[in-house]
Amino acid sequence: MRVAHAPLAPGKRLRFKVQARDVSLNLRDDAQSSILNRLPVRVLELVDTDTAAHVLVRLDAGGNPLLARITRYSRDQLQLRPGQLLWAQIKSVAVLA
Repeated sequence: MRVAHAPLAPGKRLRFKVQARDVSLNLRDDAQSSILNRLPVRVLELVDTDTAAHVLVRLDAGGNPLLARITRYSRDQLQLRPGQLLWAQIKSVAVLA
C-alpha cells in the first residue's frame, strides 16, 4: 500500500483505515491507472443503504475486511454477486495510517 505523506519502509506492518466511499471496484487489475493501491478482493455481501442510490459492498481482502460504497448503477453494471472476485482500488491520499 502507498500512503500519502508517510514514508514507510517496505515490508513494515501497518494498520490503516479506509473509508468505504474511497474504495472503487474493477473487474480486472488495471495497472494503467493513477490509482496505485489495488487489492484482489472477494465479494462477501451486498447491503442496501439508507439512500436509494447506493449499496455497501462487504469485501474480503486477503483475510482483512474492506467496505466499498458504490452506486446501484455500478453494482448492476459490474453484475456484482457474493463470491465474485474483483479488484479494489484505493487512492493513496485516502489511506489514513
